[in-house]
Amino acid sequence: MIEKSEIWSRGVVVGVDGSPESYHAFDWALAAAARHHATLTVTHARTVPAGPVSPVPAYDPEQLRAEAQQVVDDALGRIRHDPQDMPEVRSAASIGAPDSVLTAYSRDVDLVVVGRRGAAGSRHALGSVSAATAAHARGPVAIVPTGAHGPTPERVVVGIGFDDDPTAALDLAFSEADRSGCPVVLVHAVQPSTQVAHEAGPAQDEDVQAALRGLASHWATAHPEVECLLRTRPGDAAEALLDEVTASDLLVLGGHRHRRFLGRLLGSVPDALLGEAPCVVTVVHTDRPHPHED
Repeated sequence: MIEKSEIWSRGVVVGVDGSPESYHAFDWALAAAARHHATLTVTHARTVPAGPVSPVPAYDPEQLRAEAQQVVDDALGRIRHDPQDMPEVRSAASIGAPDSVLTAYSRDVDLVVVGRRGAAGSRHALGSVSAATAAHARGPVAIVPTGAHGPTPERVVVGIGFDDDPTAALDLAFSEADRSGCPVVLVHAVQPSTQVAHEAGPAQDEDVQAALRGLASHWATAHPEVECLLRTRPGDAAEALLDEVTASDLLVLGGHRHRRFLGRLLGSVPDALLGEAPCVVTVVHTDRPHPHED
């Protein structure tokens, strides 16, 4: 019998654009939907071509939708799994800016998945679909780089800071670890500003370890089968997490959604890791704003 906690009842959405990067993200999203018994929606948004302003559209909406549907159908043609292991899969072609379409989906689903171009160590372009979706989404977003290994993580690594409520990030992390049969690793970076205090005595480290043990104990109640490991690393958070993860991990980060007119928070920990982490990075926003906020 499937436990209710194993099901992502609102489903998973993955954006595809016909590129190898998006197909890699599709494969990962399909596996994630299967392990959480979730419906997978595959979408491609066709951008309206620029043209002169006139009462009559300078494009054919039906043609754009047909082109978008073809991209979705090409992705669906990659499915080769046993039907017994397959989640329900839906297609949803649309017209509009891809990041806007995915952001709209993020209000109502358990996870949005999008691919990332470029190898680890290279910055994503400002304004890319993956970066913009992660910044503006109303719920969790998984960014899948081309170098990420396998559809199922070997570890789920969670960046833990004590300035924000980690509940949403840890809920998703332990759920993924439970369904993947892998451990969770909680990582806290000891900032340079606190390093002097850390070196002066054990109190700082003991406080951090006690806080991490408290988090591990709380989530172990709901996920007793998941092994939880604790790590503290010196340095800033982005560097500490990059040193910890491999291409076979899933990295989970808390984040704050940025309103579209404010843009991205350049220099933030998620911003740095989305462009450089070798593994799948899931940004879990700490709140879901009211639907009419924008």
